[in-house]
Amino acid sequence: MAGPYARFAKYYDLVYEELHDYLGECDSLEVLFRRFVGRRPRSILDLGCGTGNHAVILGKRGYEVVGLDRSRPQLAVARAKVDGRGLPVTFVQNDMYRFALRRRFDAAVCMFGGFGYLLSNRDVVSHFAAVRRHLAADGLYVFEFWQESGVVSGRRGWFLRERPFRIIRLDQSTYHPLRHRLSVEFRFFVFDRDRLRDRFDESHVLRVYRVAEVRRLLALAGMRLVAAYAGRQPPKRFLPVRRNSFAVLAVARPAAAS
Repeated sequence: MAGPYARFAKYYDLVYEELHDYLGECDSLEVLFRRFVGRRPRSILDLGCGTGNHAVILGKRGYEVVGLDRSRPQLAVARAKVDGRGLPVTFVQNDMYRFALRRRFDAAVCMFGGFGYLLSNRDVVSHFAAVRRHLAADGLYVFEFWQESGVVSGRRGWFLRERPFRIIRLDQSTYHPLRHRLSVEFRFFVFDRDRLRDRFDESHVLRVYRVAEVRRLLALAGMRLVAAYAGRQPPKRFLPVRRNSFAVLAVARPAAAS
């Protein structure tokens, strides 16, 4: 099986532009910036940026954005979106838990499933510490994680898109409670009319969390959780986290910040 996003990258946007509200999420991010920072941040670090959808939208809105991801195929797609367009957006390849960009940002974000690829406590604390080193003293970190109590084990699903060509994605997720992980197996079939033009499988393993656990890991890195909301809601709606909430939108900042 190919590694995560090795072959999926070139089809990623065709799948998720119908399933994911990137514009709405960026609207919500701006509300949170105003609520917790009190001013418009000038610079944003987009961690686990993938194919750059959040970064490009934020760049169009006038923010200086640096997107970071470890997937070379996804970054190739992201860079193509900004090439020659004059947007204040750049992309760098690195791991989320050991990056060193030698600068600070007014805000950092990590949206969708990127945070879940940090599988060990050590990596999570290292990640939070790296974020803290890269944030301004009053900087804000907004990130999404998947809540363990909201996981549904053994879920199966499928996705179909007909244009510009037919893409069928079958998926099955398995929850491993002792390891606090969710494994997802994807099977892709891509057709040009009746001809099979591409066929591949991918495996993704992500960690799931409890809010109290995230709070504790943040504290170990000198960060503090200041708010948590149920994720995957309509834009600008910040509902409380419930036990069956699968996604959680967390807001954190350096512990020394007021």
